[in-house]
Amino acid sequence: MKAFFKRIRALIYLLLIVSIVLAFFWKTAVELKIDPIVVISANLILFAFSVVNIYFQSRNIHNPNPNAVIRGVMAGMFLKLFGLAAAAVIYLFAAGAGRSVNALFVSMGLYILYTWLEVRISLQLNPKK
Repeated sequence: MKAFFKRIRALIYLLLIVSIVLAFFWKTAVELKIDPIVVISANLILFAFSVVNIYFQSRNIHNPNPNAVIRGVMAGMFLKLFGLAAAAVIYLFAAGAGRSVNALFVSMGLYILYTWLEVRISLQLNPKK
């Protein structure tokens, strides 16, 4: 369990950094028409998806079939993409006229950061000898 928390340390740091930056610049975000609640929600959703993906990848890394590992990585990425897309569509319909498109763009940037970190962590799971 300690090794798992060591692996996801970068994800935890990203979650905390984004949350702290948003807390300090809450008024500025609102002035820029970025809904901080939407960004925090996307941050939490992306963190949860990434942690689950890293957990499953760390379990599958010792599978002797390399195709199974690649399928697991790709399935995790697609689930995260479609999960966030579904959340964005639900938000756009639920928010109506008060929606914040800028917050969705910030969330897309967070998606790229979380995906990049997840790939880096995945590559470190089975280093070359």
